[in-house]
Amino acid sequence: MIKAGNGTMKTRDDRTAFALSCRLNLPALLRWLLMVCVLAEPGYALATRGPGGVGMCTRQGGSQADFTIPLPPVITFRSGENYSTDSLLYTGTEVKLDYNCSNDKGSTDGAKIYVMRRDEELTNLRRAMRDMGLYMKLVVTDSVTGSKKELTLDENTGNISYVVMRENIVGDAEGTLTFRLDIYRKGDVNPGFYSLPSLNAFKIVPNGSGVEKGINVKVSPVQLQYVPTCFVKASLNTDKVDFGPVLTSDIDSSFSRPRTFSIQASVNNAAGCNIGTLTKPFELVLEGQGTKTVYLHLPLKVAFLINSGGAPSSDNKAIILKNEHNEDNGLQLKISDPAGNFVTFNNESESLPTDSPANKLGEFHDGIFTVNKQYTATLLQAPGKPVKTGKYRTQVTVKVSYY
Repeated sequence: MIKAGNGTMKTRDDRTAFALSCRLNLPALLRWLLMVCVLAEPGYALATRGPGGVGMCTRQGGSQADFTIPLPPVITFRSGENYSTDSLLYTGTEVKLDYNCSNDKGSTDGAKIYVMRRDEELTNLRRAMRDMGLYMKLVVTDSVTGSKKELTLDENTGNISYVVMRENIVGDAEGTLTFRLDIYRKGDVNPGFYSLPSLNAFKIVPNGSGVEKGINVKVSPVQLQYVPTCFVKASLNTDKVDFGPVLTSDIDSSFSRPRTFSIQASVNNAAGCNIGTLTKPFELVLEGQGTKTVYLHLPLKVAFLINSGGAPSSDNKAIILKNEHNEDNGLQLKISDPAGNFVTFNNESESLPTDSPANKLGEFHDGIFTVNKQYTATLLQAPGKPVKTGKYRTQVTVKVSYY
């Protein structure tokens, strides 16, 4: 007989329409032939000029549709980690924009292609960067010249507001610009969050006066969150899951003994944990649509870490239990969520919630800052393991964190 056993769980928290600007004094027939020749030439695209011959930039194909640099809906930083000033906190995804630019001024003044920062659109972003101790950098690379330039976005409006990607252009120019937005730490960080709408942050123009027609470059909506590592407090409804005695004669492929327990998560309001404004609502101003109340959005994961009394199975989905002599005793323990998915043991990786849905605990959202999830621990036969008598006990640490 395998005598009474129990499990102890502890808490640790993205051909222009060509437009010809003909100034040659040719006979009508010759002009017509010239146009036919241009139209029939394969693989040749003329960049569009604006009214009165003013230069302009378009996307390939002639469109001036806005281009968007995508950011995740929510970006969360851990304020309890030891980031140094100017340390890189977030590296954005690279996105590419194919462009056609022209300028009739041509070689007379050395036409250029600019990426300009639209400061009038960035008031809210600047405030968020200031209050959170952060700044952004736009990294732009041109495929033709290989030129790589950076534009800084922070509270300092005195920073350079444009970068020149190509110079000394005669006639038309085309190529590909690659964009990436990175986020850095600037100074002292205050716990809190800011929700930002889509921003018309940049513009691609020839010459840089801002008068020419160009391509608007937007940044997608994003919520920036700086959350201290102490923010989440976790607990269990019991510190012991008791399976009681098991008869060796009961252990076969049909043996199953379930026990339920719950994991709770809430906000840590202890004096030593500075939560700032994280639990307060934020009024997001939407252009032409009034305001929208938003809250912190924080998904939670739970890790189950084996301390003693067993070893993880080959797939980490079970604990192979041992007796007091450290011998496999023929039993295994699995933990499942309400959907019947088994948790993964001994895993705290960033990809855990994706790889193992059962390890998703829930989320704080819409002003709700408590999560309660029930799990089922089940004692089963360990396939291929001999049954051995003796006491059994396993200790598992339950660690809740955000991601």
